[in-house]
Amino acid sequence: MKPLTPAKITWHRNQPRSSDYNDIYSSDDSIKESQRVFTGPGQLIERAQKDQCVCIGELGFGTGLNFAVSAETILHKTQAKLRFIAFEKHPLSIEDWQKVVSTRVRQLPVYAELLTQPLPVLTGWHERTLANGRITLTVYHGDVHDGLEDLCDRQRNPVNMWFLDGFTPTKNPDMWTCELYRNMARLSDFGTTVTTFTAAGHVRRGLQNVGFTMRRVDQTGAKRHSLAGFYSLEHDRAASTPPKRVHIHGAGIGGATVARHLAEAGVTVEVYDPNGIAGGASGIPASVVHSRLMADQSLTADLRCSAFHYASNYLPRFKGWNPGGVLQLQGPTLSPQKMNQISALYGAKNPDQAPWIQHLSAEQSREIANASIHQETLLFPSAGYLNTPQACSDLLEHPAIHVHNHQAGRLADAPNVLCTATATRQFGGCQHLEITDVFGQIDHYRTPDPISGIAVVGNGYLIPTPNGCFVGASYERTAWTQSEAIVHNLRLNQHLLPPAQMTWIRSTRGARATTSDRNPIVGRLNPEKSPVDDDAGTAVWLATAFGSIGCSLAPLAAACVSAEILGWLPPINTQIYKILQPQRFAERQARRGYRHIAAPNAD
Repeated sequence: MKPLTPAKITWHRNQPRSSDYNDIYSSDDSIKESQRVFTGPGQLIERAQKDQCVCIGELGFGTGLNFAVSAETILHKTQAKLRFIAFEKHPLSIEDWQKVVSTRVRQLPVYAELLTQPLPVLTGWHERTLANGRITLTVYHGDVHDGLEDLCDRQRNPVNMWFLDGFTPTKNPDMWTCELYRNMARLSDFGTTVTTFTAAGHVRRGLQNVGFTMRRVDQTGAKRHSLAGFYSLEHDRAASTPPKRVHIHGAGIGGATVARHLAEAGVTVEVYDPNGIAGGASGIPASVVHSRLMADQSLTADLRCSAFHYASNYLPRFKGWNPGGVLQLQGPTLSPQKMNQISALYGAKNPDQAPWIQHLSAEQSREIANASIHQETLLFPSAGYLNTPQACSDLLEHPAIHVHNHQAGRLADAPNVLCTATATRQFGGCQHLEITDVFGQIDHYRTPDPISGIAVVGNGYLIPTPNGCFVGASYERTAWTQSEAIVHNLRLNQHLLPPAQMTWIRSTRGARATTSDRNPIVGRLNPEKSPVDDDAGTAVWLATAFGSIGCSLAPLAAACVSAEILGWLPPINTQIYKILQPQRFAERQARRGYRHIAAPNAD
């Protein structure tokens, strides 16, 4: 994931105009224009009255206008859910995005959530869950042909409606190609509608050539015509029927996030855990939701960036979230050189990246952390920390989720998701997974006066609370005594601790599960089999082994697994998803045998 050059915008009477394409994004009556060109001729309300979930694909996300109009229509005039998948090569800068939202949010309130959750100006897939789960927005930043090809390869459900809104063909010919129309057809089903502002003859013929029946729509008073049509061919492919019930094993942060994603999609979820909600490492009362970015431009680095953006926008909906940002210090795992590389790679000095990453001077760092810091740092304003047990309980508080405080006994004849850390290897077909426990402890202290500042991470971390602080977290190859871990945590964070006397309150210990390659395990256990059932009628997915950054990784893992189960696109770049698949261990073991796992150092 790399920073993008945002769209060059000029403004005229609060209406944006693209300098790159010398074209307007929309007219002065933008909302009515969207309704008469796209949602009306596309028959959005009729589709939403027929289907429980409507999937719209838009080529040219722009200012998000068609998305916002569609979302408001779904929310206020139907009972359906909306999946909106869009593509944008030149996303708006943060400044321009905020200006767009401020001018439209009164008429289109759904914009308010996107004001607090702006899409990062980075390449790849980005997803937001809005309106308490009824609206899912997935946007690809990059070339539309690359994104559409990826969608064709990985999504089983058809697109119900197409909006073609990528500037006029004469000014943006790279988009309007035969290849694009063919991929649209691959993703369509009989009755899929298409609407577009342009009435160009070659666009109409291109769509007709791949199976769309097209007509002109009278736009008298605005322009002469626009185009609308529907896909009139039958595809010879199996329909993707979402399961009515899914069984999840494990009620920690992994299982809780998977359960919530599925429940909000209309699936009944049975959750099993003999230790109850938030056992193991999920019992930690203060977990930092932080990216732990890497400078090597590896797929693991892209995973951490993508996961952080998803988690920091998904988790604030739930109890237990504590905002305020996180400051990252240099240290044994983050040298000054590596920090500068990360800063340059992700644009930490670029205003367009400022909502999520900033490069601070030592003076700025001291002021914001209220601590003795004499080095440059990285600030993550959208980060925070999570009361994990509270968050797990709230995630599982949904009428479609049923929690059972015992083991399931056996895998159900339905989709199963294993979120069971090292216990995953007790399930059939999982013995080869290279997972081990890494123990850790966090300590809670009371102070005479509140500690000002924000959460700070380095070789350990300190989290201020209204009456004290959390200090942690140890990373133990073999389990230490409580006293050993207390001494270790204090030593790691000595330079951040307040001068006032601290009173120890309690310690919380837990075991994190990590893998031999330090990437989590996310995906289908046997992907070569049917997407619906294995041989015994039992389909198995995994979302586990998140290591020391579980609260940052689990929400994205949940989004990917639930999307696969339901037939949607996993909101993660293809190459990143490949390094998470369970079968990677068997493939490596065929070459070098089973690897004994030693607990790695924290990073």
